[in-house]
Amino acid sequence: MSTLQALLLGIIQGFTEFLPISSSGHLAIIQHYMGIKGPVIFFDVLLHGGTLAAVVVFFRKELYLIIISIIRFNCPDERLTSERHIVLAIIIGTIPTAFLGVVFYKVKDIFFQSSIIPAAMLLFTGIFLWVGEKYSVSRPHSKQKINFIDALFIGIMQGVALIPGVSRSGTTISSGLIRGLDRELSFRYSFLLFIPAVIGALLLENKTSIPLPSDNFTLPYTAGTLTAFITGIVALALLKKILQNRSLVIFSWYCWGLGGGLILWETIKAIL
Repeated sequence: MSTLQALLLGIIQGFTEFLPISSSGHLAIIQHYMGIKGPVIFFDVLLHGGTLAAVVVFFRKELYLIIISIIRFNCPDERLTSERHIVLAIIIGTIPTAFLGVVFYKVKDIFFQSSIIPAAMLLFTGIFLWVGEKYSVSRPHSKQKINFIDALFIGIMQGVALIPGVSRSGTTISSGLIRGLDRELSFRYSFLLFIPAVIGALLLENKTSIPLPSDNFTLPYTAGTLTAFITGIVALALLKKILQNRSLVIFSWYCWGLGGGLILWETIKAIL
């Protein structure tokens, strides 16, 4: 892999991991047209490490309060009690994600064989984003607290998002909106739930033997990881602003355009 390819994939990972347009779908599509067969496991681990670092930096204040709420478990402070409730919701949401993660891990190579599956799943993502936005707009009031069913539903949808083309951020945020959660809370919970999911995925990868590139990989892989980190922070800030302006439907149109366009392109190629 060249440095230019690594930079391109790092930019795509950073933006699409957090914007609701599916990072795995874009990487599968780009790798397909670049002629890179199968997931590039070692590089994929590094890219996810870069986006994980972006989330930790972006939500550093929230993570600090969560840690304090655990350390000071018996403290009756209302803010810390609220943070402990978030921790419980993260644990509940992580359970179905972990189960689905183990299932999809066994068949993940199938999703990288062509661009049709991620393209079709992009259409699904667009629909789910549209439904979430419509549900949110139709509700005059929103919930400020996550209950058991909310966390379970969002966790299941995060697991489904392991299929390339299904946006993790899009499905989890939209799931929160469908369940009637406040937009800010949906955004925050989505990315706090992302942290254990990515850590678990990285640990699962490390249980297997990750093939290292033969040579000359340090520069391109480092460049790709740093690019994913930087663009990830930018994407988080951008998504937060867009979500506040109730504009998730613009990503629906993007997913429909890209997914539908790729399916049309592949169909024309097959006919010709």
